[in-house]
Amino acid sequence: MQKKWSFALTCLVTYATYLFTMAELPAILNHLLGNWPEMLGYRFATRLKDPVLLYFCLGHLAIFGAILPLYIAKKFDLKPHRKVPSAILWPSIAALLGSFLFYAHFQGFLTNMLHPDPDLPYMTEAFFYIFPFSLGLCVYSCFLIPRAVMLIMDGNKLSPILEAAAAIGTILISWQIYTHNGHILPEKIFWTGMVIAAAGALSRSFYLSFIACFATLYGASMVNPVFYKIPWEPILPGFLGAFVAFCLYLHSRDTRSFPHVSTTNS
Repeated sequence: MQKKWSFALTCLVTYATYLFTMAELPAILNHLLGNWPEMLGYRFATRLKDPVLLYFCLGHLAIFGAILPLYIAKKFDLKPHRKVPSAILWPSIAALLGSFLFYAHFQGFLTNMLHPDPDLPYMTEAFFYIFPFSLGLCVYSCFLIPRAVMLIMDGNKLSPILEAAAAIGTILISWQIYTHNGHILPEKIFWTGMVIAAAGALSRSFYLSFIACFATLYGASMVNPVFYKIPWEPILPGFLGAFVAFCLYLHSRDTRSFPHVSTTNS
């Protein structure tokens, strides 16, 4: 029981830090570090262009949105999938898929993504931003916080309802803070995100939730082409940090055992 409460407290503190860094970290680092890009040369400063965006992507999205929470998941040995009754699992999967198709139909982003002459540079830059952003949202709203509720409730029949409520609550709080300041993604997407968070928590599948969230957010960036005005250089370090953390977590959950191959001659 002590480990369960320790995990729950760790998740809450980490999530609170995630929210704080979303709202305040870029401005704090920009004030403390000053104009360090100019110190490294005019060419470097010209290519970096936006240090505040760098601090947001690397500090918030990568470190507090991916590296730290996935380390906690590994530390407490959380499985990305947990068995749930079929009566809950399949409706959850249907809700995940239905949310994506509903948003796709009314926003029309499938037409943009399936364009015969796609803008690959823009799609690549959008991928660099959306991957760590959706990962941070999902790892808290669909994985750590609902899993903490599940462990504390310990099989109680009300656990799925509370897990879904926790998922909706955390995604709503994240949405409010993200849209409080200047933001990139459209606000409407987060209403769909709340459905995805609830369905993802009920399915107890981190991977399914992440795929649905990423696909929806990435599609939204195709409808609202905001990345044309945003430099890709400050976004890239955050993507690399989050991507490496995600790959390391995937590797840590690989339970396959491979036969030992001897290199000595018998």
